[in-house]
Amino acid sequence: MDQKYSQEIVKVYHFRYMREYRAVSVLWAVLTIVWCILNIVCFVQPQWIGDTEESVGYGHMGVYAYCYPDSANTRYICSGSFTDFDTILNGPFKATTFFCGVAALLMLITVAALMLFFCFKKTAVFIFCGILELVCSIFMFLACVIYPAGWGQKEVYDLCGNNAGEYRIGECGVRWAYILAILGIFDAFVLALLAFFLASKRAKIDVYSTTGTVTKSELNGYDSLSKKSIPIQPQVVAVPNTVPVVDTDRYSEYSRHSEKPRSRGGFQL
Repeated sequence: MDQKYSQEIVKVYHFRYMREYRAVSVLWAVLTIVWCILNIVCFVQPQWIGDTEESVGYGHMGVYAYCYPDSANTRYICSGSFTDFDTILNGPFKATTFFCGVAALLMLITVAALMLFFCFKKTAVFIFCGILELVCSIFMFLACVIYPAGWGQKEVYDLCGNNAGEYRIGECGVRWAYILAILGIFDAFVLALLAFFLASKRAKIDVYSTTGTVTKSELNGYDSLSKKSIPIQPQVVAVPNTVPVVDTDRYSEYSRHSEKPRSRGGFQL
């Protein structure tokens, strides 16, 4: 009775656990798509550093593009392309373009891998996506660290003044794309950890779904329940019969009563 009752409790909490698990999985998928979009924005937007009120020049630059005003100061002209590394200003900017671009590509692959949940084992998909997001976090970290090494370029001097140099921004300021890229390092790392966590929990769910049993340690987690959450089992109270029924005839139910007296010794008097 106790074992059956414990199994019923486990089934109830397994249903609640699956509901919360699916909610966290959907949240992870949404955040993965959001960060994929932001990663692409960080890569294509030339707003990593730019001019300020104290800077000697006007313009801004990103990982591969450098934007400067035209002769009439009416619009900005951007040069540099990630498809042609010869147009990128220097080596550190080329390395930043490579790492940031590959990170954006990995996030695109991660978003595409979300469709694999419909045809492959979910634990393997979580691990695969977690590895991609972890590599993306490492690549974004390398891109953000290497990028200031290219500030010793002539175009940076023209924009930020002679005080600019390697890891010295001079009179320029950090723009929103660079800050978003730094935040993306932690974002991708947290998403990777969450993917590994969901993969480990999914493995336990698969074991319960196939066997229908749980370990003793997992069952102990369901024993600490509040009174409101414990289903009330009806109790059957047996009331004894106070008036006993005495059966004077001890005959079998298949036998019939005979009115003739039985003879003794084979003779009838």
